Amino acid sequence: MKTIDTFVRVFILLILLPIFVTSIPTGPLHFMTVSGTSMEPAITANDIVVVIPAITQPSVGNIITYRHHFQSDEGSTITHRVVEVLEEGYITKGDANEIPDGVVAPEDVIGIVVFKIPFIGALVHFARTPIGYLTIMIIPSFIIIIYEVREIVRLL
Repeated sequence: MKTIDTFVRVFILLILLPIFVTSIPTGPLHFMTVSGTSMEPAITANDIVVVIPAITQPSVGNIITYRHHFQSDEGSTITHRVVEVLEEGYITKGDANEIPDGVVAPEDVIGIVVFKIPFIGALVHFARTPIGYLTIMIIPSFIIIIYEVREIVRLL
C-alpha cells in the first residue's frame, strides 16, 4: 500500500503538476513552455518560463513574452530579450539570433519572465503528443485503477 501511495504522490508532483499549470489559466501568473532555441543558452526548448505582467515598463536586458502576429497564423507567443526601448515599443532579440526582431508594441507584451523551470518543458511537450498522453496519463491511471480494484476485491 505504501509503495503505490508514494508512486501516486511522485507521479502527481513531478509529472501531472507541470502539465496542468501550463494548460490551465493561473491568473496573472503565466507558466509557458518554450519550444524554440532562439534564447539559448539562457532559456532552452526544454524549459518552462514563469511570466508576470509588467508592472513597470520593461527595460533593456529584461526578457519579455509577447504576442507576435505572423502573416500565416493568428499569432504566436515569443520570449526574447529587450535590446532597445523606443517611444513606440521595444526592440527584442533572441540571445542566439543575429538579427533583432521588429518593434513590439506595448499592448502585445504579455509580461516579464521572472524565472525558468529547467527541463520540465520536455515532459510537457511529450505529454501533448499521442504517445506521450498514453504513456503519462492513461497507462499510470490504468495501473492505479487495477490496484484499487484488487484492494476492493481483497476486502470483500
